[in-house]
Amino acid sequence: MSLRDRVRPYLPSQVHRLPIDLAIVLSLVAATAIAVSAPVVRETSLRIVLSIPFLLFVPGYAFVAALFPDSPTEDRDEGQLLNRPLTGLERIVLSLGSSVALVPLIGFTLNFTPWGIGLGPMLVGISLFTVVCVAIATKRRLALTPDLRFSVSPSAWYRSIDEVLANETRTDKVLNVALAAVLLFAMTSAGYAFIDQQRGEQYTELYLLTQDSNGELVADNYPTEPVATENQTLTVGVRNHEHERTSYTVVTELQRVGSEGESKSVLEAERLDSYRVTLAPNETDRQERVLTPTLIGDRLRIVFLLYRGESPADPRVDNAYRWVHLNVNVTAAN
Repeated sequence: MSLRDRVRPYLPSQVHRLPIDLAIVLSLVAATAIAVSAPVVRETSLRIVLSIPFLLFVPGYAFVAALFPDSPTEDRDEGQLLNRPLTGLERIVLSLGSSVALVPLIGFTLNFTPWGIGLGPMLVGISLFTVVCVAIATKRRLALTPDLRFSVSPSAWYRSIDEVLANETRTDKVLNVALAAVLLFAMTSAGYAFIDQQRGEQYTELYLLTQDSNGELVADNYPTEPVATENQTLTVGVRNHEHERTSYTVVTELQRVGSEGESKSVLEAERLDSYRVTLAPNETDRQERVLTPTLIGDRLRIVFLLYRGESPADPRVDNAYRWVHLNVNVTAAN
């Protein structure tokens, strides 16, 4: 008795009717989600091992399974190109090609959403697409009689490959195997590059905005001539691209700067503001901050220093994770 037959009595009817190949697809989706998201596992090579087939094969296989639920038969019309069952080899080739086309399309769609193109959104997007296709494929297969329903048969897949190779010369066989190896290497490299690129793009945006006459936030018309003891309002924006939940501290100082050759040194500093914020991946925080300078002079700058976690006791430009500044001339109040 197989393992599937042993656990069948303990599973809901919807589960034990799920075709084995589609069950494997869902298992791979779940395993990839764990490997990419789990704090310890995502730092291991298992992340790469699971992510490559997840990107290059799984969504395409589920898509092809939804389109072609039936199995090839011996009496099918070989000249018919449309509405005919696929052989095992054709199903594999189409799965690879479909995945290569579908994954960028999913990313392109996510680019127009608030979540953007990131590792988390791509994982969710591909997973949802795959699950929907698996549900459609399962429903369409179960609507067919068992003799017409597609099922995984390694021997049948081997026979279809053997039939293709049987009519080729030895040179053709070698060239086809070499071409398949090159394509597999290229697709694997592309998948690894995509995964590694997503993992490497870890940064945080820090920017300043002001309100225009219509009340819209714009990156223009910054206060460069503030008056001492008068309130100045700026909107500070922080966007998290670290691919994980991150806590930040933003420190704002008014600094008097002196020049020593080509370098600059801070002669005097006044703390204007400080606050903390915690953001989920791809989340943006915009806060309107009120600044009240008291230092007077024409060689001053307002510096916004961003730190991951707590800020140090002596916040400076050279120990900040990100920083932006405004050169200002602060005049005395009348």
